[in-house]
Amino acid sequence: MRHDIADLRIRLDAIDRRDAEYKEQVIRLKKVLDEATALLTRNSADVGAKAAKNESDIAILTGRIEELNHTMEPLVRQASSDRSLFEARLAALEQTQNKIADKVALTTPDDKEQLWTQAAARLSAGQRDEGRRFYRTFIQRFPQDPRAPQAYLVLGQSFAQESKFPNAAAEFQKVLDNYSSSPEVPEAMWQLALTFSQLKFCTDARALLTDLVKRYPKSSRAGDARSQIKQLAKLPKSACTS
Repeated sequence: MRHDIADLRIRLDAIDRRDAEYKEQVIRLKKVLDEATALLTRNSADVGAKAAKNESDIAILTGRIEELNHTMEPLVRQASSDRSLFEARLAALEQTQNKIADKVALTTPDDKEQLWTQAAARLSAGQRDEGRRFYRTFIQRFPQDPRAPQAYLVLGQSFAQESKFPNAAAEFQKVLDNYSSSPEVPEAMWQLALTFSQLKFCTDARALLTDLVKRYPKSSRAGDARSQIKQLAKLPKSACTS
């Protein structure tokens, strides 16, 4: 009997312990549930607020888009009108240019020697545009003539005299590109280097002069190139863009 009573007490104690544990678990679960409920309520409120703000932002943006569309419509129409006017003017200019080219072609002599002589004469007389047209016609008609690279040099120098250095550089470069084995290459390199200096491209000018001295050490421009390299080295950084 005592054994049974003791056993029952042990079981009651175990039940009491489990009951206490269950109660603690219930308390913990209730706390977790309360926290989760509070968090869910807060998140729902946040989501609602964000949704309302998004709707407000969308409404504002929609209004702005409509306003921009209303503003852009006349601008688009004006741009289309301007484009049509520009295209018409461009077509008229192209026709005028073609007429001028045809007129120049008719006035240039067919004989190679006369063309060369008249090109130089017009340039010497200060008729630079006409002289350049004659030289270009000479190059176009007689690209294999030994004087073709000389024509490019003359063209480049005429632009340099007008301080049109980008145009001058383009003409000197054509000698190097199209007549790389001609005797005019050292002079073209020298003239192009001077043009680069005027454009403040000091690095390019120095590299070209160095190449000139290396490739053509016996040319008449080699000494000039060495002196110019020294002059470039003395320039302040502010005098060069590259």
